[in-house]
Amino acid sequence: MSALFTDAVLMRSLILFLMLGSIAGLIAGAVLLLRPDWMMRVSKLANRWVSTRQMARPFSYSINLEGWCYRHNRLIGTLLMSAAVYIIYYLTTAFDKAAALKNVFYSASIPPLLMDGLLDGFVLFGLTGAVFAAMVSLFLVFRPSMLRDFEQRANKRTSVRQALKPLESLRGGMDQYVFKHVRLAGMLIFAGSFYTLAILLINWKSV
Repeated sequence: MSALFTDAVLMRSLILFLMLGSIAGLIAGAVLLLRPDWMMRVSKLANRWVSTRQMARPFSYSINLEGWCYRHNRLIGTLLMSAAVYIIYYLTTAFDKAAALKNVFYSASIPPLLMDGLLDGFVLFGLTGAVFAAMVSLFLVFRPSMLRDFEQRANKRTSVRQALKPLESLRGGMDQYVFKHVRLAGMLIFAGSFYTLAILLINWKSV
């Protein structure tokens, strides 16, 4: 019962959000048809350049934890081994798959076969990660120097600036096209928003 109520609330919230977007589209289409100069002023105010370089700058600094880890290698290795042993014990002995499936079915409408496969994948992923963590903990406790080669290969710096470079390019072609064909754009936006709003109002009663 609670799952159905939650689904209904979420669906109504989604439809309401889309309805607000459709109303905004109606207003924008009407403004483009009747007073396109207003939309030009709004476009000039809204088109402000935001540099992603400043936002991404904190991600460009490297944080070196290797020195601290190697100074406390036995402590970290022991804690990691304890966590890995506990996870392996829990997933192989204490984990009750039937009870987990029963609890999930009470709180969500998920097909049994899908949930069964997801739980099996979760257990397999957890066991694989725990075994890998146990192996790493052994190296940390007894031979931490053997991890240095792996660490040097894994510690490759990736520039966030290169990944965000496409976002730094100005793209004003859409605004120019809309204002060049302002009547056509206004009619299309108004008609599409009106159609979407009508469909949403019809479905609102059935949710």
